[in-house]
Amino acid sequence: MAAIDEGKQASAELLRQETKAMKEEEEPQSLESEKLILESISSEKLPLNDNSSPAGSPDLADEETESTRDSNSTEREAGNESDNLEENEAAELKEEWQDILGSGVIMKKVLKEGQPDSRPSRSSRCVINYTCKLEEAHEDDFADVADNYELGLGEGDVVQGLDVALGLMNSSERCLLKIGPRLAFGDRGLPPKIPAGATVLFDVELVSHQPDTACEELSVQERQKIGNKKRERGNWWYQRGENTLAVQCYRRALDYLDEVESENPEHQKPTDAELQRLLEDRLKVLNNMASAQIKMQLYDQALISLQTVLRCQPDNVKALFRKAKIHSAKNDLPQALRLLEKARTLEPEDPHIAKEIASVTAQINKQKNSEREYARRMFGNNSASSTDKKAPENKKKSENTKVPVWATLGATFALGLAGLVAYKLKYA
Repeated sequence: MAAIDEGKQASAELLRQETKAMKEEEEPQSLESEKLILESISSEKLPLNDNSSPAGSPDLADEETESTRDSNSTEREAGNESDNLEENEAAELKEEWQDILGSGVIMKKVLKEGQPDSRPSRSSRCVINYTCKLEEAHEDDFADVADNYELGLGEGDVVQGLDVALGLMNSSERCLLKIGPRLAFGDRGLPPKIPAGATVLFDVELVSHQPDTACEELSVQERQKIGNKKRERGNWWYQRGENTLAVQCYRRALDYLDEVESENPEHQKPTDAELQRLLEDRLKVLNNMASAQIKMQLYDQALISLQTVLRCQPDNVKALFRKAKIHSAKNDLPQALRLLEKARTLEPEDPHIAKEIASVTAQINKQKNSEREYARRMFGNNSASSTDKKAPENKKKSENTKVPVWATLGATFALGLAGLVAYKLKYA
C-alpha cells in the first residue's frame, strides 16, 4: 500500500510538472478547465488490488485532458454552426422579400419566375389575376378577388402600389406584394374588409400584356366600353377624395370617347345614334372632371370643361350649378346668381340649388351693405369736417361784423348830437 501511495503521489507530482511546462510553452487554458482537470486527478483513488504500474497514471490523465479538449472543441464548433445557420436563415428570409422602393412601403416576394426581360411598359394593356387581403388575415379571408382583370399600366386602374409593382414584373410571373396604406387604400380603407391605415397583401399573377392599341384603330363600341370603364374608375377615385387620380382617369376616358372615326377598314362606319351616345358619355366625363377640378381649385380648367358641356347641352343643370360655383369662388356673384336662377327654373325642387342661391344672395347683400357703410363713412366724414371748418370762420365773421354796426350807430348818434348843438347855437 505504501508503494501504491508513493506511485500515486509521484503521478500527481509528474502531472503538476507537465501542467506547469505546458503553461510556460503554450498559451494557458482557462482557469476553470485547469481546476477541473486537477480536481479530477487528485480525487482519483486506485483500488488496493490494482496490479497496474505507477507509470500508467500519467497516460490516463493525458487521455482525460484530450477528451475534455475535444469536447470543448466540439461544443464550440456546434455553437458556430448554429450561429451560421441562424445568420443564413435570416439572410435567406431577407432575400425572399425585396424592398422595391427602398422605403419599405412595397415589399415583393416572387412565388413563380416569369419570362425573362418581358416587363410591360407604360399604358400597356395588362391582364392579371389577383387576391387582396389584410396582412394578418386568414388564408381565404379576401377583401377583393379578380381573374383576368384588364387594366392600363400607369393609368390609375388599380391602387398605386400594385400599379408600380406590375411595371417591375415579367410576363407569367406570380408574386406576393406587401403594400403599406399610403400606396394602398389610405385613410379610407376598403370597407368592410380593410380598415383605414391598413397594410394589405396582394397575390398577383401577370397573365399577359401587350402594347396599347391606338384609339383610332378601335371600333366605336370598343372605345365606348373602355372610356366608360375609365370614367367609372375616375368616379371611384373622386369618391375617395383622390382628385388628382380622378382627373387622370377622366382625361384618359376622353381619349377613348373622342368622336374620331376608326381608321380600321374592317370596322363599320358608326351610325348617328352611336356617335350621339359617344358624345353624351364624353359630356358626362367633362362634367365629372370639372367637379374634381373645382375641388382642386383649378377654376379656369374647370370652366373650359363646363363651357364645352353647355355648348352642347345649354340646359345641363349640373353644368350650370358647377359653373355658378366657379363664379362664386371668383367673387363674380351676380353672374353666379344668374346661372343659379336658370338652374332653378329647370330644377325648382332641387335643395342644393336653393341653398346655393340663398348663400350667394346673402353674400351679395353683405357686399352691398359693406359698400354703403364705406360710402357713408367716406362722404359723411368729409361733410362733417367741412362743417367743422366753416363754423369758426362764421363765428369770426359774425364777430367782425358786430364791430362796424356799433361804430356806425355811435357815429350817427354823435353826428345828430353835434347837429342839434350847432342848431341851438345858431338860432339862440
